[in-house]
Amino acid sequence: MRRLFAIDGLACAGCARGLENRLSALPGVNRAGVHYLTGSALIDWDDTALSPEALARATAAAGYRMIERLRPEETSAALGREIHRLGVRLAVAVVAGMWSMLPAIVIYLTDLSPTVSWWLALASGIFALPVVFWAGSGFLWMAWRSIRLRSPGMDLLVSIGTLSACLASGWALWQGQSVVWFDTATMLVTLLLFGRLVDVVTRRRAIDALSAMEAAAPELARVETPDGWHTRPCAEVAPGQRVAVDAGAPISMDGVVVSGRSQVNRAVLTGETRLVPVGPGDRVEAGALNLGQRLILRVERAHGDREIDRMGGAIALEIARRGAARSVADTWAERLSIAIPVLGGLAGLAGLLLGLGPEESLLRALTLLVGVCPCALSIALPLAQMRAAQVAAEGGLRLRDPEGFAALARARSIVFDKTGTLTEGRLRVAALRPADGWSGTDLLALAARAETGIRHPIAEAIVTAHGGELGEGGQRLPRGAEARTPEGGQVRVSAGAEQGLEGRSWLQVTLEGRPVGEIALADTPARGAAEMIACLRAEGLALRIATGDGAGAAMGLARDLGLSPAEVRHGCTPADKVALIETLPKPVIFVGDGVNDGPALAAAECGISVASAHSAAAQTADVVVTAGGLDRVLAARALSRRFGRIARENLVLALAYNAVIVPAAFTGVLGPAAAALAMLASSVSVVLNSQRLGSRAGAGPGADTATVLPVTG
Repeated sequence: MRRLFAIDGLACAGCARGLENRLSALPGVNRAGVHYLTGSALIDWDDTALSPEALARATAAAGYRMIERLRPEETSAALGREIHRLGVRLAVAVVAGMWSMLPAIVIYLTDLSPTVSWWLALASGIFALPVVFWAGSGFLWMAWRSIRLRSPGMDLLVSIGTLSACLASGWALWQGQSVVWFDTATMLVTLLLFGRLVDVVTRRRAIDALSAMEAAAPELARVETPDGWHTRPCAEVAPGQRVAVDAGAPISMDGVVVSGRSQVNRAVLTGETRLVPVGPGDRVEAGALNLGQRLILRVERAHGDREIDRMGGAIALEIARRGAARSVADTWAERLSIAIPVLGGLAGLAGLLLGLGPEESLLRALTLLVGVCPCALSIALPLAQMRAAQVAAEGGLRLRDPEGFAALARARSIVFDKTGTLTEGRLRVAALRPADGWSGTDLLALAARAETGIRHPIAEAIVTAHGGELGEGGQRLPRGAEARTPEGGQVRVSAGAEQGLEGRSWLQVTLEGRPVGEIALADTPARGAAEMIACLRAEGLALRIATGDGAGAAMGLARDLGLSPAEVRHGCTPADKVALIETLPKPVIFVGDGVNDGPALAAAECGISVASAHSAAAQTADVVVTAGGLDRVLAARALSRRFGRIARENLVLALAYNAVIVPAAFTGVLGPAAAALAMLASSVSVVLNSQRLGSRAGAGPGADTATVLPVTG
């Protein structure tokens, strides 16, 4: 059995990894994926060996609560309260931390009497207390929980450094000394609080992706009741009832057409641009747009079970399937959280064996614990991520998920949606075929007269091609439009031949029933699409188009972009796109724009939404293009590569410092004051190196050419 559960109480990615390991170890569990951002667990287990109650008990034993399901808006509200709580604690940490650092700076930079220095050191400690033991209490609790879960991470490592700094400082004050590290403890807590606040904000945005999916379908329906037609919430509409959908309105419920004939645009659900004719007996889905005349439907699926609701569930499943990702910094944090206490104990023991007194041996152990305080390691990735987000924002990109953004540089495959992504998602007049005795100008003029004053994609394309509206306005028909010429002749535009192999839809124009000619409509290719495809092919990526459109439209675009038929998948449902992603070499990038692309954006290691994307797609994507065209995909990939280089350099700087400080502190060569200065130098080097991310200097030899991200319209 496989089921998606909500998990209450996850505070960080380390919590998710620990719970994931605990659940995976249960007998009968085939696979467990716990995703921190959405607070969800996707568990595949043998229901003959394990019950859902047993899973809930195991979750409770780990310190969390398993919930059958939470509405996205409820989770978003809870995360809003958590953001407020973290904001208050961060404010306290910043204010009290500044007052803790000021006396420490005075001690470091001035030559004061021992008495004055001691009192300043005491003041630093007093201001550090609310930072460490109130603002940072959550990290201390999570450190203890990580020990119980046997999943040590950054919380435990920072807690060790913080408590060691406080303990060593307290010992120094007890001995009448003024060399203290309270400022180090407050800085660690403040940095981690800021990172946790960013995490929770990102998590809330991930939850909002599911809310955006629900918002794509109307929440009100016009329902037939014994005393007439009344507007009711969709949640109150039961299968079997009849609902009315006016022309130009989105369909509210999944059902079967009882009366009326029309055309519907299903692009929200499938990405298919071709208008679909529907009549009595045809099934339609919520979210599709009714473009013809009023339809009466018999409801088949209740609210929550509609196709668009199921698509939202598919997004939640794909997000949870990712599980808890582990960064390089997390891996080293786990190792150091075990190694540092061991090394500290060995340093103290070595001091005793060498004949040093208990106090000197303890001081050597505390010096090592403080000296390898993980300041540089804890900020190595967050600083690089913050700088990358800043540079991205300047270049028309928004980075929503650091893990997805990092995967962009390593990608081996990329899948594109067609409509609205590789094309502009709007129809254009592609060809004119006038009948004998008529010109192309006459053909367009008569068609524009019939389509004037009508809000419809076809009407907009014809009027634009003509250069403006003509006449008093036409009348919309179930499958066309008509108007009268000044002489009184009837002009009619109706569906012509079926879509051809070139991906064009043909319309027939008649005057008083006699043919005037045919007009071909096609989607408009996106600017720069061919150049982008050529660049990605040169980089060796496996390229695919996955679209809900038919073969003609898909193959026609592929030919224009230089893609082979084998690289095109047409007639795809959202599930088909996810299945395609699973067959390609990983990591996989998916680039899309519509609600129907949500599951694929969630399933890919990196999902990218283009500038014109629906809010549901933008909320689900890892990288959001906010300004510019498809060139931003190349720019995002170049930035991801530079981010990876800078992040690796930061980790090397942080770990190289520890490699030097451990033997020096272990042997007593390095004293407490020198250890504090070395720790500060390490952190400063990481800060300065992160700033190179947005400069050409940070690119290095052989770097990508797109080192600056200009915004393009």
